[in-house]
Parts: sequence; C-alpha cells; structure tokens
Amino acid sequence: MATLCGLNVGGTNCSAVAGTDDGQILDRAQWLSDAGRGPDAMIDDLVEHAQALCGNYDEIRGIGLSIGGPLDANRGIIDSPPNLAGWDSIPLRTILQDRLALPVQVDHDAAACALAEWRWGAGEGADRLVYLTCGTGFGAGILIDGQPYYGHGGRSPEIGHVRYAEDGPVAFGKQGSFESYASGSSLRLLAAWKFPERWGESPPEPPEIGQLASGGDDDAREVLSINARVVGDACGLVADLFVPRVIVLGSLSLYLGESWIQQVKGRFHEQALPAHVKSCRLTPPGLGERLQDCSALAVAARI
Repeated sequence: MATLCGLNVGGTNCSAVAGTDDGQILDRAQWLSDAGRGPDAMIDDLVEHAQALCGNYDEIRGIGLSIGGPLDANRGIIDSPPNLAGWDSIPLRTILQDRLALPVQVDHDAAACALAEWRWGAGEGADRLVYLTCGTGFGAGILIDGQPYYGHGGRSPEIGHVRYAEDGPVAFGKQGSFESYASGSSLRLLAAWKFPERWGESPPEPPEIGQLASGGDDDAREVLSINARVVGDACGLVADLFVPRVIVLGSLSLYLGESWIQQVKGRFHEQALPAHVKSCRLTPPGLGERLQDCSALAVAARI
C-alpha cells in the first residue's frame, strides 16, 4: 500500500496526517492555525509538519491538501477564502511542490470530504455524490463518477455565497446567503438576528445553542429549526440540479444528531422533485470524526 501525506488547512486548526490508500491513519499532528499571521507563516507550519511526518516513511507517493475556497483546483491557487485573511492568489501547490519535492494535489475542502465519503464512507462507490459541509462555512463538494466537479478555470463551486433570502444575517460578504443560514457558524448569526433583544449583543456559541435547545429553550430551538430548514432547501436545490445518489450532511449532523437530521430530511422531501427524493439518500458522514483526516488522504490518493 502506498503511503500518502494529507494536509488540512482551516481558519482555526490545521493538521497533517500520514496514511494509506485504504484510509488508514498512521500518524497525525494538529496545531492552531493562528491565521492572523498570514499565509507565509501558515505555509511554513505546513512544510515543517509535512517534512516531520514524511521523514518517518521510506516513500511518500504524494501530498493532498484540503482547504476552503474560493480556489482554482487546476493550478492549486487559493483566492481569498473568507476565513483566511491575506490568502489572495496564493500559488499553494507550486510553493509546496518546490519546498517538499513531492507531487501535490489541492482540492476544495468540501470536494475533499466528498472524495473521502465516496472512497471509504457513506457514499462508497456512488456515481453522483454531494457533500454539504455544514461546518464553519457552508460549501458543496460535488462528485461525478468519482471526480470532483469544478467550473471554468478549475474554480470551486461556492454555494455558500448564493443568496437564499433578501433578509437575514451577513456571511461570505452577502446578506441572506446560504452560509449565513446553513453553516455551523450561522447559529450565532441567526440567534443575534432573530432574537436581537436577547442575543443581539452577545450571541451564544453554537454548542451552547445546541445545549439550550436540548434543555427546552424555545428560542434556541427556533434557531436550529431555521438552520435545518435552510439546509433542507439546499439539499433540494442540489438534488434537482445534479440528481445525486447520496447527499452527505457535514459537521452539524454529527453535533446536533437525529432530531436535526430529521428536520433537514423533512424539508428536503417537501422541496425536491419526488423522483429525486426517491433516488437520493441523505446521511451523516460514514467516517464520523475521521472525516477531516481522511479527506486530505483522499485528495492525495488522486495523485
């Protein structure tokens, strides 16, 4: 089995893993992104940790990197992700290949998760699969016959930037965007927007909203209900556009559990064409907490 190196870049944490073609994690390191330092310092961290991991193995076939978009996947150029200030037209693939002397593949984080779920998780072998991140941001990774879909010039699809409603919180630079309603981070935004007298100045963090809702707090339950409804609408949209066999729901499905998933499914059944509902399965990630690590390996496996 080939040994692969995977790198995950996020606004809060970064990680490096060594693993195999069948999704086994052999070694792992994680560190705080400290994104305010800018791309040069963060890239130095990536190189340092990748070198440390790769040095433990006789041969590394390649390095896969998962990072939020917008980006040009064909050239591995990162173009101003909202959670990575200063990453403006950064030729990340070229930089890493030059410094690590290994082939590098860069993919949008949603596409990377879709690849992992297609290879080893809930969507194994599906000919059409969509992964909705439902995490810090709201992105869609679209797989067609096992290959990520990118637009002209390798540009990543950015469903989070699509306007969902004229009113609502602001995220991804746009009021009422899908990201402002359907991401994990949107729970704070929705709480402050929907209940300004209670939470306008200091909205609770997403885990606290989940805890309040579990304890019977009506306002918190309303926030989760709005979020689930919009995620369900997004599922209906991608189902009618791409007719996937599987839609994998990301982080919120793991943290909020079955009640939230059922709300999403209920809305999906209302919105999508009946034939598309019948042919498409909505599911949480089969890889669970392993998904982020496996996503970077799945990108490396494309090399």
